[in-house]
Amino acid sequence: MSYFVDKKVLLTGASAGIGAAAARLLAQRGAELYLTARRLDRLEAVGAECVGLGSPLVKVAAHDLSVEGQGKIIVRECLALLGGLDILICNAGFGVFGPIEENSPDIMRRLWQVNIQSAYESIFESVQYFQKCRKGHIALTSSVLGKKGMPYASGYCATKFAQVGLGEALWGELSGQGISVTVICPGSTASEFHAVATRSQGTPNPMKARGGQPARLVAKALVRAIENRKREVHLTLGVRLLLVIDRISPTLSNLIMAWIGRSQLGSR
Repeated sequence: MSYFVDKKVLLTGASAGIGAAAARLLAQRGAELYLTARRLDRLEAVGAECVGLGSPLVKVAAHDLSVEGQGKIIVRECLALLGGLDILICNAGFGVFGPIEENSPDIMRRLWQVNIQSAYESIFESVQYFQKCRKGHIALTSSVLGKKGMPYASGYCATKFAQVGLGEALWGELSGQGISVTVICPGSTASEFHAVATRSQGTPNPMKARGGQPARLVAKALVRAIENRKREVHLTLGVRLLLVIDRISPTLSNLIMAWIGRSQLGSR
């Protein structure tokens, strides 16, 4: 029997990319799902797929996590619609790329709200329920840019570093209460992420020049990490190699990331 059978899962950013792929995998494994994202039509399509793949219960609801407080609301809705919550997956997020002088504090405020503040709201609301149950699991989709900063992605890196730090701190804080915490740090992923990212004029889309790891591969690693209660997972081989280099020579890894950022995201 699958670990996820009858598990009640709240998944944000579920309308496309890693989120949609994770929803399908969880449905195949028998999880009950509460799926949320901004685009209701896309959500409903993913939800219908999940029912066909074997999920016994699928609920979808459109929410804009750039609005303060929505992170708490989705947890309350999930508890009401599914009758409980076992796994919270904070996967929603978007990117902002370009020189810092062209990305205003207002842009950063929205980026922070979607990528980290809404996740904190959901975690705050769900932890209270998990503590009553003495069990639960929190998962965060971060990035290699939550481990190493890159030029022309400073705001995005800040949110991803925050996710890694939040997950690490919560792991130590909650592990004795039966609550697991997982952070997954993928590299570049072939999804809509770069197509819908906010970028300054002249900042290129790196995915036009090269591919990325399939979203399904990242989702599979996420699902497996939750099942095995892994604290932190790094994808891919290139990411793992970069982090090994960083332990040996931080200066060298900084130079590598500076070169990658300037060559892929620098204005042209």
